[in-house]
Amino acid sequence: MLDMLRHGVYGYRFEENPDQCVFQLFCTGYDKVTSRDYSWDGLTRQDGPLYLFQYTLSGYGEIRIAGSVHTLPPNRAFMVKIPSDHHYYLPEGSDHWEFIFLLIRPYHVESLWDDIIRQAGHTPTIPPDGPALQALCRLYREASSDQIQDRYQASSLVYHFMMEMYRSILLPADPQAQWPTAVREAIQYMSAHYHEPIGLEQIASHVGLSKYHFNRLFAKTTGRTPLQHLTQIRLERAIDLIRYSTSTLEEIAWQIGYTSGSYLSKLFQRHFGLSPSDFRHGQGSMPIRHPLR
Repeated sequence: MLDMLRHGVYGYRFEENPDQCVFQLFCTGYDKVTSRDYSWDGLTRQDGPLYLFQYTLSGYGEIRIAGSVHTLPPNRAFMVKIPSDHHYYLPEGSDHWEFIFLLIRPYHVESLWDDIIRQAGHTPTIPPDGPALQALCRLYREASSDQIQDRYQASSLVYHFMMEMYRSILLPADPQAQWPTAVREAIQYMSAHYHEPIGLEQIASHVGLSKYHFNRLFAKTTGRTPLQHLTQIRLERAIDLIRYSTSTLEEIAWQIGYTSGSYLSKLFQRHFGLSPSDFRHGQGSMPIRHPLR
């Protein structure tokens, strides 16, 4: 999901107002550390109050929380408050620790954060292909491409991630886990590459199947074709860009894998019953969930 992206750290200093009902993004990052100097003591940091979520992608790290040491291999995360009694570091025996992380202010998120920890502990296991990690990767991708324009867009991305975390913990196992590997890999590929001019042939090639066999398998499994799913991803991204950015329709089309703003406009009108311009200016309502068939 972080293919083609560089390591980096992106901080935000929106004007803080604890009384305003928004989730306040402080920082997001994607990094790989190899030095034993990587060591953070939660009682000595001066940048709090903050909440930290950090997810291991490769290698492993360790964290001590109130005297208990936890190993953090791939697919394991940790959740801590800053300041608090914790210490995380690159341990002896690990040659690297690659991770993605999120720092947020505690305003309006405390009860939700605490409930997730009550349900899953401080070091939850998160599926690598699950919606929670996808939401976090999307947040980082938008930060690293300078797409986060204001505190409200940032809050929406944080809220989406927190809701996906909550959902993954409280709801039964995702039935998609039982789908054929080729279908799940195709969905991951489309989520990561929707902004490129990909089509059925490229997606099928990525999962090692002929496009005819892949098309039938995907439709039988999900109830829609791969291209319908790709269109759904692109239009959902278009909704966010139209709502939260100042980009022109032509620019938005290029950002989601289309070469023409007029084509995007026709597609948007066909699926949602209003033009992108009307949607941007609040003239008409958008269905909460509009399946593409």
